[in-house]
Amino acid sequence: MMEYTFRIKEDRKTIPIAVFADNRYALAGEFLLAERSILKEINALLKAEGDGELSGNIFTLKLNGRDAEITNEITGSELTVTRDELKALAADYSAEVKRLRKRS
Repeated sequence: MMEYTFRIKEDRKTIPIAVFADNRYALAGEFLLAERSILKEINALLKAEGDGELSGNIFTLKLNGRDAEITNEITGSELTVTRDELKALAADYSAEVKRLRKRS
């Protein structure tokens, strides 16, 4: 199970970074940070039925059944988590982004 908290990116009051209890999930946090400009699309894809794919600036997200595969297209790093885990993380991340923006 993915356990995480959020901290603020240094020198940026409105950009959260996901910090994971288990570092093997770090790529999921990097994905959300790098692709935060398309968070709405990410959340919509994760909520939709069926398989799908979304390419961002650096990362690609592929949904296959219950799995969500995140690939960093520059480094080739990959992470597979459950769709539900990523859906919860993306929703929490989006809420944190909104909370921080309202605060500034």
